[in-house]
Amino acid sequence: MASIDWQKEIQPLIKKYKGKKHPLTYGSPYELLVMVVLSAQDSDRHINKIAPEVFAVVPDMKALASANKELLFPIIGKVRNFANKTKWLLELASQIKEDKNIPATLRS
Repeated sequence: MASIDWQKEIQPLIKKYKGKKHPLTYGSPYELLVMVVLSAQDSDRHINKIAPEVFAVVPDMKALASANKELLFPIIGKVRNFANKTKWLLELASQIKEDKNIPATLRS
């Protein structure tokens, strides 16, 4: 199997979207990570609407790492597939633990 030149392959996407505002309204890598997980199979508009309440309760990765589903379900219960998304967020937070540990690249 030939290796893929991702730098070349991604250029059409960069050309199409460069300079455009991201549809999710976020203020940090932590917020973007959480919002991307929540927005799968849901609308960005809906996630932008509930985000302030989410981040009031779990403002950073450390708070999310110490949260549980009972805390999150009432806040994100109207998000499509919320139970699985809660599980994923809690698993991510248990591994990442703090905002400074959120990867900024795809390399490990």
